[in-house]
Amino acid sequence: MENIKEHNINELDAMREQMQLLKQKLDNQEIVNDRILRNAMSGKMSWIKKYIWFELIVLLPVCALNLVGLKMMYPSLSWWPILSILLLVLIEILLDFYINHLSSSDWQSENLLQTADKLLKMKKLRWCQLCFSIPVAIVLFWWFFSGFTDGIRMAVTIGGIVGGVIGLSVGVAILLKMQRTNDELIRQIREIKNISE
Repeated sequence: MENIKEHNINELDAMREQMQLLKQKLDNQEIVNDRILRNAMSGKMSWIKKYIWFELIVLLPVCALNLVGLKMMYPSLSWWPILSILLLVLIEILLDFYINHLSSSDWQSENLLQTADKLLKMKKLRWCQLCFSIPVAIVLFWWFFSGFTDGIRMAVTIGGIVGGVIGLSVGVAILLKMQRTNDELIRQIREIKNISE
């Protein structure tokens, strides 16, 4: 009888050890899955960072070369609207860096609900930036176009309007893609939090 009791106790101890090992493995698996998920979410934001660097490295110099080229072709143009437009472009790029900044610690160590709040704030700030920049850009380009002589002003203005519509369409498409990326990440965070709670 005592052998049976001792055998049962040994089996129970062995089962407890196995349960403890299984629990540790599951906890470790959950940590790994959480890390993989956070890295994947961070990766979804990486295209936005790459786009902003593209703006700084490619779009700003191309814009500067075009405006300076026009100044060289038409020396009567004032430098002030050209410098103002370039300053606006630079400010827009710096705002893009500021608005779209999430550090790796936001994904790794911070509470994901706080990161979701940052993503929501990011979406609002993008719309505010757009509402500010469009009127300012219109005024600056009107000022720039008014510097041309009557003979060429109409052609430059029509070209500017066509280019502005195309640029605005591309810009809004990129903005909407950024907003969709944020929406998807916020949805994933909410799903994770609902599962874990």
